[in-house]
Amino acid sequence: MNQTNPFEIFTLLKNNLGINFLTNELKVHKGTILRWERLQNIPHQYNLDLQKILHKTSLQHKNQPNHQNNKFTHTRSGIDTINPQTSTPRTLDEFYTTPQTTLHCWNVLQEKLATLNINLQEYHYIEPSAGSGSFYNLLPSSRRTGVEINPSLNPEYIVSDFLDYQPPHKEKNIVIGNPPFGLRGNMALRFINHASQFTDIVAFILPPFFASDGKGTPAKRVQQYQLIHSEKLPPDSFQYPDGKTVKVSTVFQIWSKITPTNKTHHAPASPKTAHQFIKIYSLSAGKTPGTTRNKKMIDKCDIYLPNTCFRGMKTYDSFQELPNKRGYGIKILQNKTTIKKILQTANWEKIAFISTNGALNLRMSLINEVIIQAGYHDSP
Repeated sequence: MNQTNPFEIFTLLKNNLGINFLTNELKVHKGTILRWERLQNIPHQYNLDLQKILHKTSLQHKNQPNHQNNKFTHTRSGIDTINPQTSTPRTLDEFYTTPQTTLHCWNVLQEKLATLNINLQEYHYIEPSAGSGSFYNLLPSSRRTGVEINPSLNPEYIVSDFLDYQPPHKEKNIVIGNPPFGLRGNMALRFINHASQFTDIVAFILPPFFASDGKGTPAKRVQQYQLIHSEKLPPDSFQYPDGKTVKVSTVFQIWSKITPTNKTHHAPASPKTAHQFIKIYSLSAGKTPGTTRNKKMIDKCDIYLPNTCFRGMKTYDSFQELPNKRGYGIKILQNKTTIKKILQTANWEKIAFISTNGALNLRMSLINEVIIQAGYHDSP
């Protein structure tokens, strides 16, 4: 079995453990499992979960007699699926954080913690899902722990699923790294909230969902921490094993239980809105009530945009033209001609963010921002 192939891992697990086992472990419906089987394709976001299940069972050895020599390694980060040092021909998932990116994040963390009057010499660092040690290798050697489910990567690591890991000391810990993202950032959120049991600071490379102000952003479900730093990382912050750049949208965020004691706190300014000028509807023409959204508005909007696509991120004049027949419908309430032109001429491929599977994605907040930046926003 090729253990870098998600569908082969899925098939082995399904055949040996059953569909009900997978639905429970992956938290998906049976129909989703059957669809994956029919399409012979597993969504990128579930690769890590399948690999973790494989490691927790003895199945990875069942068809692999010489398993000590296999080239599969545990996913070490949100966008890595194999060890670049041992992997054979490249798949779409095989990319990892560049040394320049990890060094930048490490330097930013030290600068931000200095503003909190933290004595870094008192802290121990933990990198979860450490893999090849992109952050681990930068950390003070006497005050670092790498947690990794794959026992073959580094003899210094603690062999454990990070979500099961508990450090010997529950205080003065800082967690830093590039966690697995999961579907819509769910796995990264679980890593953050698990870390809250024993660490004051979490510094993670995360999917851009964490920087969204939408209702479903995982940032709103972070427990016990306050966000003290967030920045977009350059899209060329990741590369394939051969050094070729791959474009992925991510953010670097620092979450802290410690707040500045020497600064006056001011209420943050309310973000600008454009409610007087546009109303945005999320649209979908599914075949069931659960897959249909705002059906009454499907043909009543002035302009349409995809919410996600691999190509064709641009405005459309009708819903029927949208890739996959789903996206956003925009009803223009004032200055219709001018605002429609603003939307039509915006570079949506540049405005959209790139997910780890290479898709372009839009959020309502990004659409609003285009109108606001053009000078059309509600009065304070």
